[in-house]
Amino acid sequence: MSVKNNILLVILLNLVALTTYSQFYNGLHTDFGKNRVQYEEFTWQYLRFEKYDSYFYENGKELAIYTSEIADDKIKYFEKYFEFSIQKRIQFIVYNNLSDFRQSNIGLVSGVNEYNIGGTTKILKNKVFVYFDGNREHFEQQISAAIVEVYLNEMIYGTSITARMASSTLISLPEWYLKGLISYLSNPWNEEINNIVKDGILTGKYEKFNRLNGKDAIYAGHSIWNYIVNRYGKHVIPNILYLTKTSKNIDSGFM
Repeated sequence: MSVKNNILLVILLNLVALTTYSQFYNGLHTDFGKNRVQYEEFTWQYLRFEKYDSYFYENGKELAIYTSEIADDKIKYFEKYFEFSIQKRIQFIVYNNLSDFRQSNIGLVSGVNEYNIGGTTKILKNKVFVYFDGNREHFEQQISAAIVEVYLNEMIYGTSITARMASSTLISLPEWYLKGLISYLSNPWNEEINNIVKDGILTGKYEKFNRLNGKDAIYAGHSIWNYIVNRYGKHVIPNILYLTKTSKNIDSGFM
C-alpha cells in the first residue's frame, strides 16, 4: 500500500472513531467547551442515546450515566403525560460541581450575562446545563425541570425559527404560567413550598400575580397549578396547554 493510501486510511479511521466517541475542545463545534475564566480546560466526551446525549469531562462519566438513567425515565414519563414527542434531541451538559458550572461560558454566544452567574440550571434551546451539588434529589429535580421546560417550549412555540417567532408574538405568557408549571411538574407540593406561598399571600406579594417575576412568580404559579390539579385532576394540564396554544389566550385555555 502506498504512503498516500496509508495516510487516507488513518484519516478515515480517525473520522469513524470520532462519530462513535467524540471529544470536544475549544472551537466552533460546541458552545460549552471553553471556560469563561480560564482556570482549566475541559475535554468533552458524550454518551449518545435515542433522544438525547449526555456530555461529560474528566471524572464525569459516572455522573453522565446517572444523568442518562434519570433522563430516560423522565422523558418517557412526560412524553406519555403530554402525549407529545419533541423533535430536537436534548443535549445534557453535565458539570461535576457548581464551581465548574459557574466557570462555563454559558450565554457568551448571546452575550446575556445572567446565563453566567449563580447556581441555577440553564437551558439554551435544547442544550441543558446541569451540575451536581452532592444531593441526588436536587440533581434529579434539575433534570426533571429542564426536560419539562424543553417539552413546554416545543409544545407552545414549536421548533422552527418561523414558528417560534409567530408563537412568541401571538402568545404572551406571564412568568408564573410557565415557570410555575415547570416547578409544579418537577417538584411536588411540600411543606417548604406551602410556607413560602403562605408568606406571599399574607404579605400581599401575590396580589398582582401577572406582574410577578423571579421566585415570587415561580411559587405563585406553582400554587395555582397545584390548586387546579387538586380540583380537576392532573389530566387537565395538557388540555389547558393545547387550548391556550390554539386560542392564543390564557383565559380561553383555562375556561
